[in-house]
Amino acid sequence: MDCKEFQRMIPDFLGDELDNYSLESFLNHIDSCKSCKEELTIQFLIETGIQRLEDGSTFNLSNELQSTMNDAWTRLRLRKRLLKTAYFLQVMVVLEIIAAIALSIALR
Repeated sequence: MDCKEFQRMIPDFLGDELDNYSLESFLNHIDSCKSCKEELTIQFLIETGIQRLEDGSTFNLSNELQSTMNDAWTRLRLRKRLLKTAYFLQVMVVLEIIAAIALSIALR
């Protein structure tokens, strides 16, 4: 992923709208690119800071951004586990169908 693509994805990241592949690429890029991390921080501060000011609530945006990043990694790991489970269950269903067909043929 290049920096331009990363910067276009920031709003989708902040809105939790990235698919698994995009989210993983985004998170890996931010870990290795200081300038993109700064850009994300700026956009996060603007978006979240304005929202917090309007709400009148107290905030620590630095901690919130780190928490957002940690939550994104956690969501990504969970999504990957769910996909693996779904694939496993699909394979099990196919195997059961094959076993049922083989059993019905054997009983004829």
